[in-house]
Amino acid sequence: MLDVAIIGGGPAGLSAGLYATRGGLKNVVMFEKGMPGGQITSSSEIENYPGVAQVMDGISFMAPWNEQCMRFGLKHEMVGVEQILKNSDGSFTIKLEGGKTELAKAVIVCTGSAPKRAGFKGEDEFFGKGVSTCATCDGFFYKNKEVAVLGGGDT
Repeated sequence: MLDVAIIGGGPAGLSAGLYATRGGLKNVVMFEKGMPGGQITSSSEIENYPGVAQVMDGISFMAPWNEQCMRFGLKHEMVGVEQILKNSDGSFTIKLEGGKTELAKAVIVCTGSAPKRAGFKGEDEFFGKGVSTCATCDGFFYKNKEVAVLGGGDT
């Protein structure tokens, strides 16, 4: 049985994994369908995070997080989670893609969010090159330029 199952491998999932493993838990597994790092790995320029002295991309930003967690013993399984069930004894059954199941004493859900795309022509082609889904994050790049805003921050 796992001590902790962490669902999601972005900054929150990696932080949870780091603290769980450093706290002495031995059997900690992070379930993330893809490579750890989460949504931020698609960022081409990160410069608004404390301690980031040089502009870097999201993959470079998250690489040390992942390395540190693995050094402390966090295990990573590249598989999606389909369902989490609470058992009568207080443990959890985690149903994974492909039919496999895992038992865990505790589950930490760190699934983050995904921006809703508008679906207009050229959106994918120009994403990160003028098209953004975070005005707070990327507004600085468009200072004194004409912009169009779709949505109200909760879309």
